[in-house]
Amino acid sequence: MGWFNWSRKVTDEIRAGVGTLGVDLNAARLRAMASETGRPPRAVLLDDPHAELPVAVSLERGVPDVGRPARAIARRLPHLAAFDFLNDLGQPREWRFGKQSFTANDLLGLVFEQFHAACPRPDQLTLVLPAYLSSAKVTVVANLLSKAKFPVRGSAVLPLALLAATDGRPPLTLIVDVDDHAFTGAVVQCESNQARLLGTTTQPRLNQRVWKERILNALADRCVRTCRRDPRDSAVAEQALYEQIDDALDRLRQGQKVTLNIRSTHWYQDMAQQTEDFDGYCAALVKQAIANLLDLAQTAAPEPPHAVWLTHDVARLPGLIAALNENMAERTGLAVLPADAGARAAVTLAARWARDELPRTHLDGTVLLPEGPAREARYSRRDANGPPATYRAYFDN
Repeated sequence: MGWFNWSRKVTDEIRAGVGTLGVDLNAARLRAMASETGRPPRAVLLDDPHAELPVAVSLERGVPDVGRPARAIARRLPHLAAFDFLNDLGQPREWRFGKQSFTANDLLGLVFEQFHAACPRPDQLTLVLPAYLSSAKVTVVANLLSKAKFPVRGSAVLPLALLAATDGRPPLTLIVDVDDHAFTGAVVQCESNQARLLGTTTQPRLNQRVWKERILNALADRCVRTCRRDPRDSAVAEQALYEQIDDALDRLRQGQKVTLNIRSTHWYQDMAQQTEDFDGYCAALVKQAIANLLDLAQTAAPEPPHAVWLTHDVARLPGLIAALNENMAERTGLAVLPADAGARAAVTLAARWARDELPRTHLDGTVLLPEGPAREARYSRRDANGPPATYRAYFDN
């Protein structure tokens, strides 16, 4: 296995807690937490007022525009936007916009330039990455960060980072995530003084853009049945409907009823939606996702997982939490992690890298756990007064 040696990138002595930046990067977005001496970690506003910087590039204006401008034309002008390029690092694939062309390396370099403009240069940076990235692609990420003048101290795959950065560690954990590239699952075993990655599954056909596409088409079909008009006939109406899906997912997960507004030049239609409506739209995708997770859990470990940890992004997928509750063993607890869990884990591990407790390589197989007994993680299987989407974890990363 090829390992990137981070020690070649940092030669000066680095003190823990001084200008430390923890970064959580995947194919959909970039998040960062900053830690300074005498202050608690804080989220960095990478796209003010938002803490999340979309990993996407728009060429609508003729020059590269990173972040939300690309999402704003995802349905209206899809040929002028680039998404899901993280896993294509080092590959010959190109995105062409008229006479301009960009490789994945070029596009990620533009994202890092925007990242650098949004935050002061840190003394050190630690990085959390998806488990599907190969060591060669991790090296490309490191080189691009170095080019953007970010001093990388260390990196780890998300599942290992989450377990190593919390003191509530189940012996066997299934960690589920989704981004613009794939739906992923990873089984991690914690024993004695280390966490070990037992197995992973990566399903590009279940990436989060596929789920949104399914919801958009289902909403449009319902609109046709209701008023015999299709929002997909208007790029502007389709884009406006698409932009409401994220907010609807967040509100439906809290058990709220939502109303989506479809507006065109000559007509409009309001559609009230409830949790079960979105669950029905995504039932086939949920079935595929659960089948892959169950297969992973059965082949990677000799017993059912003690806990399932869902990232904030994957917990928003309609029907997934309820299906996990129905298909996992009775002893298995379910936990939804906060949106900043990955970035917080990265900044937490930074102090251990600074003390040379962790090797200066990309941690993608095992990671040493901090000394001391692990606190028991407590979970809620179901909120008696709410829908399945209210599962919570009673521990902090």
